[in-house]
Amino acid sequence: MEINREKLMELMNQYCNGNYNRFGRELNIDPSHLYRFLKTGVGGGKKLAGAVIRFCKSKNLDYEQYFIFD
Repeated sequence: MEINREKLMELMNQYCNGNYNRFGRELNIDPSHLYRFLKTGVGGGKKLAGAVIRFCKSKNLDYEQYFIFD
């Protein structure tokens, strides 16, 4: 299982107007960590995955659409 970067970028654009700092605060993740992951794919570990799941649950979204399952 890994985070779908493109879908996560769409989520950030939809809820935070593409603002990395604001989306990082919403996820409780360092914005630089979020930026690095979205731009390069580096750093998408379990902390970020858990934050995405919590965010989706708080907004009544299906979190599974933001992950790629092997």
